[in-house]
Amino acid sequence: MAGLLGLACACAGAAEQTASAPDPVALDASRDYLLGASLVSSAPLLGSDVEQRLRLRPIWAFRLGRFRFATSGASALLSQGRKPVDSGVSTVLAGGDVWSLSTSLSIDEGRSWDDDARFRGLPDIRATVHGRLAATAALSSRWTYSVRASQDLLGRQGGLRLDHGLGYRYPVSSQTHWDLSLGAGWANGTHHRTHYGIAAADALATGLPAYAIGSGWDSVSLGWRITSALSRHWVAFGGVSATQLRGAAARSPLVGRKTAYGATVGLAYRNH
Repeated sequence: MAGLLGLACACAGAAEQTASAPDPVALDASRDYLLGASLVSSAPLLGSDVEQRLRLRPIWAFRLGRFRFATSGASALLSQGRKPVDSGVSTVLAGGDVWSLSTSLSIDEGRSWDDDARFRGLPDIRATVHGRLAATAALSSRWTYSVRASQDLLGRQGGLRLDHGLGYRYPVSSQTHWDLSLGAGWANGTHHRTHYGIAAADALATGLPAYAIGSGWDSVSLGWRITSALSRHWVAFGGVSATQLRGAAARSPLVGRKTAYGATVGLAYRNH
């Protein structure tokens, strides 16, 4: 994974040095609504042994006043310039062209262990609502840095996560650009105990070894995505990604595959 990250950074650096200053990418976000579909190949959960699945997913987004509602597949297509838009319900609190501060709500569907006989008897991870606060800053004309805090709002042991991201955007033409993203995730002890820990009482009930885990860094990720405006209304996109569990989370008895890969391709219509 470290070699892959290094190669990606080297490629991005070479592209930035050799390219002349192109025109800004003309991918203005819809101010009303967006509808589309994407074909996604991914593992259902990071760390699980469930096989890769191919699914057709609807994507949509719309705006009501200063609030935006978007699925995860549509959030990147609603970006205004360099500001990412979270999935769920989001709004920009402050900022401008150089930096922004936004907040959003999203639903975590939780997880049941009953589908795997090895983990049957463990308490389910309950669905909850996460409140998120995200800050983004432009480091240069092409590089951005972002950090997002996500907190369980219903007290269902979802805990706190901090996700850091470094993004690079390369304009291919006035209608097309590709984005390279590097990420690293940290979570507190509450989050880790819920998703990767095994309490002593649960160990006795299931026969699994008890596993105590505290706060710390738990993941790294790499992604590449290309977006192109085919016309005023139609936008095509596609990309690949890899995410790897690290540290104490990766050593949990609940973790199977430590690396998850994904690929997506899609088409969307926007009315503006």
